[in-house]
Amino acid sequence: MSYSVDPPQLLSVAERLRGCFDDLDEVVASVRRAVDAVSHSLARAAVVRTAFTEVADPRVDLARRLLGRGRSAIVALQSAALAYLTADDEMATETASRAASADIADGGNPYDPTVFAGRRP
Repeated sequence: MSYSVDPPQLLSVAERLRGCFDDLDEVVASVRRAVDAVSHSLARAAVVRTAFTEVADPRVDLARRLLGRGRSAIVALQSAALAYLTADDEMATETASRAASADIADGGNPYDPTVFAGRRP
């Protein structure tokens, strides 16, 4: 079982999700226009209009908030993936520079007894 992260795939999924949220934004805007149109058509029936508005408006607002949170989550996911990639690059660079400075890459003994303690009694 592997627990490693595949940042390019993660970023690809985030981009697809971003596209889905863009589509959802269009749908929510259409629902908002439809609710406004129905509310406007009920202008002469104030009681019905009020009841409709009380039911429809909170649902449209909820959809807007869900959309905002979804987009925030995608931004956080992308930031985390990019931070992971940056840290991975820094770790690889640091490892390579330490290996070069320790002469391990030149065929030196990685188990040099002067580096590690001598024999134990």
